[in-house]
Order: sequence, then structure tokens, then C-alpha cells
Amino acid sequence: MASDRLWILGASDPEMVEIEALLRECGERVEYATRQGRRVTPGDMYRADLPLCVPGVTEYVWVECDHDPVVHPAEVTESHIDHHRPGDPGFGRPPAEFLAGSSIGQVIQQLGILDLIHRTGWIGGVETGIGETLTEGALAYGCWGTETDGVDGLECGSDPNANGPEWVVGCSWGCHRGYVIPPRLVMLAAADHCLAAAYRGECPGVDPDTLLRWRVETRAAHQGRTAEQIRAAIDRAREALRRAPIEQLGPGVAVRDMRQDDVIPELPEASCLEGMCFLSTVTVSDGKKKVVCQSGSPGQIQAFLETWAPAHGLVDTYGDPARGFAGGYLAT
Repeated sequence: MASDRLWILGASDPEMVEIEALLRECGERVEYATRQGRRVTPGDMYRADLPLCVPGVTEYVWVECDHDPVVHPAEVTESHIDHHRPGDPGFGRPPAEFLAGSSIGQVIQQLGILDLIHRTGWIGGVETGIGETLTEGALAYGCWGTETDGVDGLECGSDPNANGPEWVVGCSWGCHRGYVIPPRLVMLAAADHCLAAAYRGECPGVDPDTLLRWRVETRAAHQGRTAEQIRAAIDRAREALRRAPIEQLGPGVAVRDMRQDDVIPELPEASCLEGMCFLSTVTVSDGKKKVVCQSGSPGQIQAFLETWAPAHGLVDTYGDPARGFAGGYLAT
């Protein structure tokens, strides 16, 4: 029987590709958000066309996208999975809560609540080592054993097959049980929600060195390049950051100013590794230009939003100090 739920996915990126694959693996209905007949981009993902009259659908789940306000019939409900805007479930979540803050983590939570995770190939039937209750959709980090161990109160490291602490999601069929979330999805969540913090070791269960190796390998595969070429590009961007002039965002708050440079490949990655916040100018799909402030501390992002952006005439500013990013558009 077909579900009455439809997941509407925003602009394509590595996280959205994994979200789509997971939803389809669990047998869910998926469509792409569109704008004037084409899939939305980051520039218009919150102005999507409304999918009207989808047969049998009574629940829409918008993932990193939205539409102009509209009145639905009483029997139709909507929910949102996102972390970009104030009010989003993941907005403002600190690095320690990166999994619940990320969009893919929120999708995993919902699939746990719906009792659909069992359709994946994930390791299931794990139990907590301290008798902790795993409610439906709960995300927890710790040491686990499997139900076949036959051991109550399993201690961390007592299972010879254990890989150490892991992230799991609770499901509805057992009060102590859940499924182990694949490490690549954990790293993807950390990288998408707060990459700079993940490289500083602030995301539980995410090793910075392992994260860097995974990022280099996946980016190389996505771009059709070698890992050595990606690493060389990162090294060049790190050197460019070190040479860049300093820009004051406010009293005692400085960043690297990359606005005078052409597009530098792997600059965001390099800034996260260097721990250097930077400004750069970006042209978006509709031709508008914006200034972004990335890889910043909460203080740097707040200074950009409250002081620097208004002083430089930026409009439609946005940002999240907890996640370390902000931006605003140049007035035309």
C-alpha cells in the first residue's frame, strides 16, 4: 500500500543525494522541489512551486526547501526538515548536537519514528550498555552490543566485535534497541552542519583525521579528480588564506578578506582546517552577488551580521552563529 506521505527534496548536493537514497531504500515517495518547471537551486529553494493535487498525499515533508504561503485543505499537513533558517529544527544547534541539527540526521530520526529503518541494511538490534531507553527516533552516542550477545548491561569494549562508540537511532519495536548509523552518514552530517567544528574535534564520534581522508576521497570521486589533486588544491587555498589581508568586522574581531580574489578551489575546506574565518564574494544563479562569511566563531558571525553587513549596505542577510556561517546580498 502506497504511503500518503511525500518527501519533497531541495537543491542537489552530496547530503541530498544520500537523503534521497535513504528515503527510497525505506520505500518512501520522493519528488524534487521545482521552480518554474526545473529543480530548485540554492538561490530559489525557498520559493518552490507547490505540488498540487498529488493523488493520495495528505502529508508533505519539505527537506531544505519551501514554497510561498498557501492555504491547504484541512486534511493536508506539512512539516519541514532543515537547518538554515531561524525556526528550522536544526537551526542554532551546537556542534555537540550536529546529528540532530543536520538535515540527514533529522530524516534518520523521522524514519526511526516511522519504524522504517529496518528496511535498510544497517546493523540492528543493538542495545545500550547502561540500560538507557532508546525511544523512537532518539539519536544516541555510546557503546553497544547486539541482542544476540545475550548480555545485559554490556560494558564498552566487552564485545570483541565492537568498533567502539557509535551513533544509533532508536526504533519503535524495542525500548532499548536501535540501529547503528553508518559512519559515512555521521561524517556527512558533521561536515554539512559544522565542518570547522568537526575539524576541531567538537563533534562526538567524528575523528578529524578520518573526516579529512573521507572528505578528500569523496570530493575527488565527485569531481573526477585524484585525491592528490584535491589535497594540492586544499594546500594552495590554505597558503592563499595565510597571505590574505585582514578585515575588521568590529572592534577586536578580524577575518581574512578574500573578496579581491577569483574563485579559489577548496577555499571553504582550507579555512576550516586552518581555523580562519574569511569573507568572499559569490555570484549566485540569478546573477546577484553576495558576500559570505564562513568558518567563523559565534563572535565573528555575530559581528558580521550586526556590524559589518549593515555598514556595507548588505541586504537579506542570513546566518547562524552556532554553525559558523553568514552572508548578505549586495544591493543593486
